Amino acid sequence: MFPIPDSIEFKSSASGTIIKVFIGLQLSGAIGMAVILFTAIISQKVKRLATWYMFCASWTISCLSYTLLFIVGQIHLPEPKKSICVTQAALMYSVPTLTASSTLTLLVHSWYNVHFGLSRPPLESNRRVITTMLLAPVLLWILLLIGFISLGIKNPSLVHNFGLYCTFMQLLPAKISSLFVIITTFSTIPVQVSLGLSLCRNIDRRNTSSTMSTQTVKMVIRVFTFSFLILIGFVEGLIHLVTPYRNTAVDMIMAFLPVSGVLIFGIQKDLFQSWFAWTRISCCLPRSKMEEVEVAHISTSMNPSQNESKNVEQI
Repeated sequence: MFPIPDSIEFKSSASGTIIKVFIGLQLSGAIGMAVILFTAIISQKVKRLATWYMFCASWTISCLSYTLLFIVGQIHLPEPKKSICVTQAALMYSVPTLTASSTLTLLVHSWYNVHFGLSRPPLESNRRVITTMLLAPVLLWILLLIGFISLGIKNPSLVHNFGLYCTFMQLLPAKISSLFVIITTFSTIPVQVSLGLSLCRNIDRRNTSSTMSTQTVKMVIRVFTFSFLILIGFVEGLIHLVTPYRNTAVDMIMAFLPVSGVLIFGIQKDLFQSWFAWTRISCCLPRSKMEEVEVAHISTSMNPSQNESKNVEQI
């Protein structure tokens, strides 16, 4: 029989604060990622990698999974409805594999475009590879989700309201989920190193005033900032693998990941241009400024040297 982890005791004053901050961070991440995702889907100005869309969708699903108990209005109940609690517990232990694997596919896709550039056809030209990269994280997630739901249905007594969300009291689901996350996040480290080296080589070969170099620097900042966040996920998975205890401090730190993702991937010029266009804020700009933007856009599209940075620009 598996040992049962100690439950977290909340003080009445601290419990409400912790729950509000945790739910606020998760909802902010869900809304932010969803807005970015749908903007990229709807707007013709925004072009991204296929794996980038899956990345945003996976983090949106993750945030909604963490807030399911709050959404149905049962987060403060000691014994929520079993069907809801089992569903959330299954999501809690399966969705980390979705976010970790979708992050890995995005990094691999980004590495391919930066490393090979124009020397090879874009990865999108190989439908079989792209389809595999998009479906593999989803299939793995669904497989684990079905398994954990089956476990919860057969053993409903194992599901408990942890305070922030429902979780399994048995260690096996946590260890299975953590093991997948550790393997996946550890696999991103060599990809990150190779991507960083490729970016550094591209910077050395070009003048810092060129468009390629500017986009490369921006890409370096996004990639290595997010690589730090991936290491946080690796540590979180390791903690859950080697210890039977649930710690709200770890959950609070992990709740900052989707918000950080929104800031890293959401603060981009083409997204803001789309939002400004939809809200007609751009109409408030002086006419001369608008003309300068249009001329710059036309000159960029007519300059063949700009096409060399197309793959990096989409990331």
